[in-house]
Amino acid sequence: MTADRLTLSQSARPESVGVLRRELVAYARAIGASERACEAVALAVSEALTNAVVHAYVDREPGELVVEAWPDSDGHLVVVVCDERPGMQPRIDSPGLGFGLSIMAQMATDVRVTNRPQTQGAMVMLRFALKDSETSLRA
Repeated sequence: MTADRLTLSQSARPESVGVLRRELVAYARAIGASERACEAVALAVSEALTNAVVHAYVDREPGELVVEAWPDSDGHLVVVVCDERPGMQPRIDSPGLGFGLSIMAQMATDVRVTNRPQTQGAMVMLRFALKDSETSLRA
């Protein structure tokens, strides 16, 4: 298993979601994630990225999506998705169904959503068990 940290960046556009998801799943496989864990990563990260694309840049040009990932010492993959919006804000006109955070919580062993420290933007931290016995993917 490699201890290298993966850092990816793309413009916050719909077509970037698939690109970032594929690269992240390939990284998860490379560090030993099970197929079930890779499926959980793909779904939860897609939700986090899509939320940033849909909500982060309302009424302004898309900024950057930044994804960082690394294995922790407890056999988990940690994934952080960041955007550059002015922090978490409610949207009455939201085009989404509101299931994104729930899906992320079902797929990951830990989910945290915060405003980014020392800069503008939101940060979603997801943690996934690399092996099936601990993966939170629910049938």
